[in-house]
Amino acid sequence: MLYVFHGEPFWMREKIAELSERAREKNCAIFKIEEDSTPPLNSFLAPDLFGQKIFLIAKGLLENSERSSEAKALARDMAEAENIIVFIERELSEAWEKIFSKAGATVKEFKKPTAVKFYAWLSKKAAEFGLNLSSRDLDLLISEAGADPFALVNKLERLSLSAPEPLAKRREVAAVNYFNFADAASGKRKHQALSLLRSYVRDGLGAEEAFWKLWWKIKTLRLVDSGKKATGLHPFVEKKALEDLRYYSREELRKISFELMDLFSSARRGEENFEEGLEKILLKS
Repeated sequence: MLYVFHGEPFWMREKIAELSERAREKNCAIFKIEEDSTPPLNSFLAPDLFGQKIFLIAKGLLENSERSSEAKALARDMAEAENIIVFIERELSEAWEKIFSKAGATVKEFKKPTAVKFYAWLSKKAAEFGLNLSSRDLDLLISEAGADPFALVNKLERLSLSAPEPLAKRREVAAVNYFNFADAASGKRKHQALSLLRSYVRDGLGAEEAFWKLWWKIKTLRLVDSGKKATGLHPFVEKKALEDLRYYSREELRKISFELMDLFSSARRGEENFEEGLEKILLKS
């Protein structure tokens, strides 16, 4: 059996991990080869000497002229083999797609998922890390890491390691409320934003995290306001930014950006603290 995967690296890796897990469950021997590996492909067509089936992951072989010739000659044999062989290629030409399809291989291009599928994947991935996150938590994660799945998995891993006790409760206080603060501040609901900011300090959470949430929010507003067609933002984040832009002129956004930069510098020099600095910025907005 021959699979040929090409396209987005992360989503290919996810599929390979899924297939590898199935192979382990069936007690298959797992091998990996790359373009500069020496074992010939025909040595993976049949089960090993002990009758154990093989799961072979072949990465980037078509980039090597000798390997690509070998793959072309053995395409049908690999598709009809008892073993499972998976080719992973970043790009696949139409000519190669025809060769593999004609040989009976399963060819699949991995693209970026839709927003709905992306949310479903992120929720499932969080559960795999033992995290029970609400839709608001997921929105917050996406707002911080964007739609980069590698960055999101990294964040989930760090969250699972840093929060051994009821994560949902801790994030409800420490993360979701910071998110609410950024929403209130960018929506010019200054009294609500000030109340939230002071509650963080009163509860011993500090104001620096609130600063970074507002910094990210203003940065996002400026990016959307720039008129760029491809912002790279998640659709949820971009839609929210477009709603908030009605409260600001371009010059106002620029001014707040500089005020936040000045606050950061002053706080790092010990000349000002984040709580007082944010209060000044909010009262002037």
